[in-house]
Amino acid sequence: MQFRLSALIFIPTLLIGTMIIPAQCKEIGQLAQLLDSSSAQVSKVQSVTEQFVTSLAEQKFEQARENFSPSLQAAWSPKNLQQQWQKLVKITGPLVKVDNIRPVPGVDNYTVVVTASFKDSKEDFLVILDRNLQITAVNFLWLGNIQTNAEEFVNAISSGNYGMARTYLAPSLKKKLLPETIKQQWQNLLVTTGPFKKQLGSKVVKGGNNDVVLVNLEFEKFKGSFMVVFDGLGRIMGVDFPSKKT
Repeated sequence: MQFRLSALIFIPTLLIGTMIIPAQCKEIGQLAQLLDSSSAQVSKVQSVTEQFVTSLAEQKFEQARENFSPSLQAAWSPKNLQQQWQKLVKITGPLVKVDNIRPVPGVDNYTVVVTASFKDSKEDFLVILDRNLQITAVNFLWLGNIQTNAEEFVNAISSGNYGMARTYLAPSLKKKLLPETIKQQWQNLLVTTGPFKKQLGSKVVKGGNNDVVLVNLEFEKFKGSFMVVFDGLGRIMGVDFPSKKT
């Protein structure tokens, strides 16, 4: 018997030389328009991003959330945001300065690469803004322990903190999975498995380009394991849930 979180499986593959279909041509045209957008718009993107980072550094987490889209505000409380930021600065030290804010226009959003100097290191992280200049995702690109990250990811889902769980995902997967999507998939799984009980440990399986962490779980009706796939930056790029009836 096998259960799968099908919506959580997304391992992108780059295809070189693929034929461009009409829909892709349209997207390329839209992207070209964005690349030609005014420098004033880019300046606004940089300004919103800088305000967000400054608010985090000043511990003004409610103010930082004002830049979020409605869906991200619903998923992230000021306390959640504070916990994530404190987790980062515990490793990097306090923020000293923002070195660079570089927006990259997309078809329907801006991906902003923020390079910042902290007391103990220099780090990059991503901020995604929609066309209304609202932040739809934030991803800190610091390298964590993937085994710990996998366990914390499962803890976040099982405790109903779907916005926190989403922070562990790679940007490409975040585009596919909003907090409400993760919630729905987890709840669908519980219909079959019964209520979640506890974690039973985990182990790392080393791969070529990607490492995998197997997180063993116990539910009311069976035991099984999450297979959490990480990319080279320690971000989750795929999740599967193969299980055997107990």
